[in-house]
Amino acid sequence: MLAASLTELFIWFIWEILLSFILYTTGAVVIGLVTFGRVQKPLYWPALFHQEKRLAKNDFYAVYMAGFFFYLLLFTLLVYLG
Repeated sequence: MLAASLTELFIWFIWEILLSFILYTTGAVVIGLVTFGRVQKPLYWPALFHQEKRLAKNDFYAVYMAGFFFYLLLFTLLVYLG
């Protein structure tokens, strides 16, 4: 029981600290590249990123999902070609 709780806490910690920051940053870059710079989303330092995430403003989740779908599309392409 304790091991399961610690494992869940560790996975949540990795997701919250590392993966969400990477997905958001990738999404902001992808949106900027796809729109040729006409739509610019702010890039945050990791410390400021968590404050903005809590506020969830400036289309945070749309940018976050763009990064998620970029990696999902990349993974699908790698599986298809491999």
